[in-house]
Amino acid sequence: MNLRELNYSRYFLVVSDGEHFPQQALTAAAQFAQGFEKGLYLLIWNETQTEAFATQWEAFAATLSCPVLSGCYTGTYNDLVDMTERTETPMVFFEVAKKSAINKVMPIFKGLRNLRIPFILLKDTMNVNGFANVGVPVTFLPEEKEKAPYSSNMGRFLQSNLHVVVAKDYGSRAQKNATAITGLYDKFSLAYQTETGQKDSFKVEKEVVLQAPAKGYDMVIISTSRDYGLDDIILGPKEQHIFNAAQVPLMCINPRGDLYVLCW
Repeated sequence: MNLRELNYSRYFLVVSDGEHFPQQALTAAAQFAQGFEKGLYLLIWNETQTEAFATQWEAFAATLSCPVLSGCYTGTYNDLVDMTERTETPMVFFEVAKKSAINKVMPIFKGLRNLRIPFILLKDTMNVNGFANVGVPVTFLPEEKEKAPYSSNMGRFLQSNLHVVVAKDYGSRAQKNATAITGLYDKFSLAYQTETGQKDSFKVEKEVVLQAPAKGYDMVIISTSRDYGLDDIILGPKEQHIFNAAQVPLMCINPRGDLYVLCW
């Protein structure tokens, strides 16, 4: 880590193109930064930023009570992943917008396959008004337990009410995952509810995302695909379809063999 990176170590990171101002992503990241008592870093993935963008950022930063920094950056997604590890970044936020260079979600999913931390995806059409209620769909896959530390920290530091929705499977693995997740919630005396969804493990995440506006969820936590098969390459992976249908921000967690632990 160089001296410059030390300045924004452990800051919540928002990635932008320096032209489209990511209002919703910054609003979301600021709530995390202030709730966790960390800083916010605006990374401009470009050599320059427009004057209008700089003016908006200056006005926005002036409203925050947490430390704020910004800087220009050029590089690949792999470089970005490496940088987040060096700086111990807790989360990365992206706002997808038609008028932005960040206008498609699949390059983000593909580019961040090796990312060890959650990344938050938003659309510029979403309105971020806090994270009072968070949907936590749970499937039978072992990596679902990794949703526990990230969602519990939202309960602890953002006072989020956690809504665990267990896949309607014939087996018991999804329920065992849910029990492990709520066991961590109990250790911190967090507010949560548990229910069984109408869909199985292959569809419960999209079910929760589609129901999010009606149920008042402000965010849904999902896992990305372990691998991309032929259908995923041709038709797109499940996380792409979930994002396209989403009306609330998504917290995405990559399934990695070295992350299946209930700690953060």
